[in-house]
Amino acid sequence: MKHLPRTIADLICLWHDLALHPREVLLNRNHHQWRGAGFIALIAVLVVTGVPGFPAGALFPTLLFAGPSWVLDLVGTFAHGLWQSGRIWQGVECECCGADPDDGDDEAEPDDPGDDGGLVLDVETYLKAQTANA
Repeated sequence: MKHLPRTIADLICLWHDLALHPREVLLNRNHHQWRGAGFIALIAVLVVTGVPGFPAGALFPTLLFAGPSWVLDLVGTFAHGLWQSGRIWQGVECECCGADPDDGDDEAEPDDPGDDGGLVLDVETYLKAQTANA
């Protein structure tokens, strides 16, 4: 069975997820932005400096390939700004930011009264049990 190249598989997954979860994809694109713009800028510099193999016509396929990603980055940046200010999608979490935009009504979670010391105590108990059995 043949596998797709990683780049092609990532593009397919991106557009698939965009169709299924557009809000989340747009919010996440704000944090992983400008790859398309960087690729376009690199090819533009190669064309302008006259590097052999990069004629002016090389920009057209570059824009076809990286242009949609760049537009998605721009829309994602705009949407994330609106989301962060609380104007859109209040119920949607940004996976990279980790929470809803700050609307001021978040309450701090009280300490768990049943907390018995956490991981350190669990490790100590485990080590004591292992040395007692040895």
